[in-house]
Amino acid sequence: MTGIAIITAGREDAYQDYLHSVKGGHDPAEFDGFLSETEREAVTDQDSGCVHLWGTSVDSKWQSVEPGDIALVYRGGKYIAQATVVRTRDDLELAEHLWRTEGNPWDPENPWRYLIFLSDVEEIDAGIESFNDLVGYQDNYIPQGFSRVSDERIRRLDADFESVETAVNELTGSGVRVHEFDDEETDDDPAIGTNVELGQQLVGASHAGDRYEELEELVAKAFSRLGFEARWIVGGDDTDVEITAPIHSIVEVKARSNGTLASPDATRIAGHKDRHGADHAIVVGPGFAPAAIEDADRQDLVLLATDHLREVLARREQYGVSPEVLATYLTEPGAFQDDRLDQLDEQLRTRLSGTQDLVAVMEALQRADAREGTAENLRLILKGMYDEDRVPDEHVIEQSLNLLAHPSIQLAEYVDGQYQPTTTTANAKVALRRFGNFIDEVDAGDEEKDV
Repeated sequence: MTGIAIITAGREDAYQDYLHSVKGGHDPAEFDGFLSETEREAVTDQDSGCVHLWGTSVDSKWQSVEPGDIALVYRGGKYIAQATVVRTRDDLELAEHLWRTEGNPWDPENPWRYLIFLSDVEEIDAGIESFNDLVGYQDNYIPQGFSRVSDERIRRLDADFESVETAVNELTGSGVRVHEFDDEETDDDPAIGTNVELGQQLVGASHAGDRYEELEELVAKAFSRLGFEARWIVGGDDTDVEITAPIHSIVEVKARSNGTLASPDATRIAGHKDRHGADHAIVVGPGFAPAAIEDADRQDLVLLATDHLREVLARREQYGVSPEVLATYLTEPGAFQDDRLDQLDEQLRTRLSGTQDLVAVMEALQRADAREGTAENLRLILKGMYDEDRVPDEHVIEQSLNLLAHPSIQLAEYVDGQYQPTTTTANAKVALRRFGNFIDEVDAGDEEKDV
């Protein structure tokens, strides 16, 4: 969860340090010999071309600061600047190199060795009273030195404003707004419709250069529909969508009226990925030029055209494929093309052809009591029902349970850490026949009985 770090620049020397190191920034060449080329690129603001940072001696508060946190600069009864934390670093030698200069009250016993690298520095004008009211501080609270808003207050902000970023944006008029999406919310949105309809909207918006914000929101909703936890990030120089579970990935969204993205900005995307501490980076667009496709693997990017995203949405709706399965295909560097879609289809055929396993799991669920609905317990029950060679392993049982409990099937439900049946085995067999394209029908000669 995004945190809030408070930098104080009340004393004149601290204010001058703010003007020089935070607002103005340093030439990246000043960090030669202290940072590697990769590290220097990661902390250099893409817009200003400078390295913006602050140093503190308060390691207890500094240790809790993470990339992506919001930094606010306080001076004289108001907050005068806002920025985003890029990285932190404990580096006494670099701190001395930058700030142990004539006129600076450097204290060898309390050096400013704990560094916070920043980006997107913007001047703001937010009164201390308004900030105190926002986070729940007493009216007369005044920050004394470097500090960080407690996690409890951050959680309340996140709950009240949907995100910490949105709360701070409403106070300062700066930074980004973040909207969280979950599949229940998007399922209930009549403007979106089915996954197929959502896919059609995606393709249309991606070919219209003036619908980029709409496209960003649609992409966030699409990943939510696929079962991922997704955040739509609006405004500022940041990524467009962030997936936080079950994978951590940023998603850059591009619209092109001509239908083709010539080349993604790999350097900027790498900066966004680093800022969020993400493991993957996905670029969604209407289509990609051959050169971009050839370079995607080398640049550690996944290129996903909106027509392919539409196809993935359709498969999620029809077959209940889990986000964990989809993540395998959506995070492999390179372009998601027809061959990956074919691989996904083949996996679905293999997985969903096991009707016998699905029915066996349903029968075991019928026999299990309310506290036995786990893959491990169900396998023990199945051993008492069938020959050993017919009993699926725990991994297969777990997959079957995930599928049976998917909202598009709803033959089981997950309650308090256990799976429970929602219908009889006989009804389940009837329901499973609806998926005949990929699941072999239950043998009509099987004895259909309630267990």
